[in-house]
Amino acid sequence: MIKKLLLTTTAVAVFSVSGPAFAGGEMSDLQDQINALQKQLNVLQSKLEKQESKGGSISGAKISFHPSPKIESSDGTFSFQPFGRAHLDYAAFSDDKKDHADNSNFRRARVGFKGKVAEDFKYKAEFDLAKEEVNFKDVSLTYTGLDAGDIQVGHFKPVFGLEENTSSNYIQFLERSAPNSAFSRDEEIGLAFKTGGDDWSFGVGAYGGDAGDTSTADDEFYSLDARASFAPVNEKGKVVHVGLGGSYRGNSDTAKFKAKSTGIGTDLVSTGTISGVDNVTVIGAELAAVLDSLSFQSEYFSADVNRASATDASFDGWVAQASYLLTGESRPYKGEIGNFSRVKPNSPFSLKNGGTGAWEILARFENLDLNDNSSGILGGELENTTIGVNWYLNNNFRLMFNYIDVDTDANSVVASDSPQIYTARASWDF
Repeated sequence: MIKKLLLTTTAVAVFSVSGPAFAGGEMSDLQDQINALQKQLNVLQSKLEKQESKGGSISGAKISFHPSPKIESSDGTFSFQPFGRAHLDYAAFSDDKKDHADNSNFRRARVGFKGKVAEDFKYKAEFDLAKEEVNFKDVSLTYTGLDAGDIQVGHFKPVFGLEENTSSNYIQFLERSAPNSAFSRDEEIGLAFKTGGDDWSFGVGAYGGDAGDTSTADDEFYSLDARASFAPVNEKGKVVHVGLGGSYRGNSDTAKFKAKSTGIGTDLVSTGTISGVDNVTVIGAELAAVLDSLSFQSEYFSADVNRASATDASFDGWVAQASYLLTGESRPYKGEIGNFSRVKPNSPFSLKNGGTGAWEILARFENLDLNDNSSGILGGELENTTIGVNWYLNNNFRLMFNYIDVDTDANSVVASDSPQIYTARASWDF
């Protein structure tokens, strides 16, 4: 406003000088006044620029609302951005051997904030309020000042697994696969180094226990995790992704692998607590592809449990899934982090404008084998077949439906329990 006022004043004065009403001494006096006014303008301009560079009250911050509210300093050094997500689920069971309770709940109800602090640091703090409890999710600080990559410290997911490191806002099914749930891990306290380019990613980290683990009975569990990915084909609508990860877990004395088919249900297969454990090694292999509206994704996991005073044990599992976007969109991929991101409808849903949103059909097959006859650990074998449909109304709101046909063997938690599950979700985030 000050700039406009001063510039306007100067322009009016110059125009007046050039008019026919002034001559001789009058014009000379007026020219002196204009010169004085110009000096004042220069002083005010200098003060204004200093004030703006310090983030003062005049244009001291940038405020935006897309894709979510964000406040940022004028030089971009500091920023604050709130975010959140809510996943409201319902599950109904066609029971077999066991009576599974139909139910609805908030699978996730998260709020948080993220941004920059100082020149080379990013922060994030996210908390889950589902089940009327407060749980730490991603609470971390990342140093970005190295050309080679970023250093992250705090409470965050280990760098292991394709589906596990894809946001729950972007996964294609309501729940991650049973093999992923059995062999991957949620957020833990750790220190990691992450780097990547247009077509590749690499991460390595050391992790301890969950932030909520306050037990002092034993030394804390630790793990060393690494993951690398490469996309030999990576362009819009055409992607080929391969990945490999490893996780070495020690200092625990015990181990347990388990899985269920829905976030509302109970465990279907479980090894129970395995005692006398020296360490556990888990290997994960990844393969994924995108061809226009068609996408494919698969993972294989193998876990070796090394025990000091008993026979070692091995378990494994695999998952393969495919989807097709009926409305022409393509599943986005980010090579620098080696996973998938948000599907954005070509025509967001609108009764007023006639938009349909994006529609996706999908199918998944998975097998998890927690039986090891040589060690006598018989946790059960689980096979799931899932079909589903997703409706992306816009960039931030999605409706989902999954039908799951479950098949378990005689060693499962309830012997040969094979229910059919109908699950639905309303998902929104900002």
